[in-house]
Amino acid sequence: MTHPSQRQLIDHVAALTESDVITTREAARHGLSKHRMARAVDAGLLHRIVRGHYGRGDDPLDAARHHIGRLAERGIPAVLGTLSAAPIWGVPAFGNAGPIPATGPLALLVPRGADVRQGTRHGVRIKVADLEAGDITSVHRVSITTPLRRGLDVARDLGRSRASALIPLSGGVRVQAAMMMRSSAAGLDDGELGALTSHEITDRLTRDTRLRHAVLAQLHQLVSRVNARGMSWVRRVLPDVEPLLETALEGLAWSVITASDLPRPEPQRVIVGRSGKKYRVDFILEGRVILEADGRVKYGATDPWKEKQRQSDLEAAGYWVVRCTWEELVHRPEQVLARIRMALARSAAV
Repeated sequence: MTHPSQRQLIDHVAALTESDVITTREAARHGLSKHRMARAVDAGLLHRIVRGHYGRGDDPLDAARHHIGRLAERGIPAVLGTLSAAPIWGVPAFGNAGPIPATGPLALLVPRGADVRQGTRHGVRIKVADLEAGDITSVHRVSITTPLRRGLDVARDLGRSRASALIPLSGGVRVQAAMMMRSSAAGLDDGELGALTSHEITDRLTRDTRLRHAVLAQLHQLVSRVNARGMSWVRRVLPDVEPLLETALEGLAWSVITASDLPRPEPQRVIVGRSGKKYRVDFILEGRVILEADGRVKYGATDPWKEKQRQSDLEAAGYWVVRCTWEELVHRPEQVLARIRMALARSAAV
């Protein structure tokens, strides 16, 4: 039950204004003190965008909308980009040992020659970027780089290894393909990709080879015209970018295997167990050896007993199953490769 004073606060905040942003000056005119504004923030009724400006709910784009608007008042076009686009697109960023969260200053990209100082201040990082119209889209009234451009920029910024460049590039291509899949839906905002499940995106990419080729061609075209720092690893891993990779863990496994002398695996293959039931596996090599990245089991999203039954059903149908984890792929990748080689040898001997 809501306490009477809490109810009064809710009503007071609701009566302030119909706009999305509330300033402390406007709140004071309506009798809402700074103390009560702070209570509203603590209660989750408002969230602080910048000093003196508060938003309703918890829209992660409020701060970007505010700062882009302020720059626009000065005639400077700005675009939300790099890691700051992560809450929108979900394109993974990968460091030396795992995913990197989208923390730190808000990154806004401005054109070369813009009358604004580069650098970080007041929680905003201003960077110069040579963007073309095709690199920019709009989500909830905020100009933002496309998933493809975001994946490239993150790979440039963080690409210090094969995985840290390959994972964001593959993620960017995948989400860009999802945007292309939804482009014909009338009135759909680019930010509403959540209506598509991961398996739906994979199924479409598997069936529609033209879509797959088109989005990879867009990436190659983008890479050919971007001449900036950090492109070395991008160009090195470009032949192995794969939109069928559903998670960063799969991307890590893919980066390890495709750099080895093993046969190239086929990702997201649907196969049939002995029972006749169909299963989607992370990777299959030579048609008989399955590699499963154990992120889902490790973090409890899958019932271990059902996973055991699944593996038994596949093994009864003549498949060999190899499992790997984050820790192994990062610190002991050769052990994973050795197990795959052993399974390949055994399957060939049968």
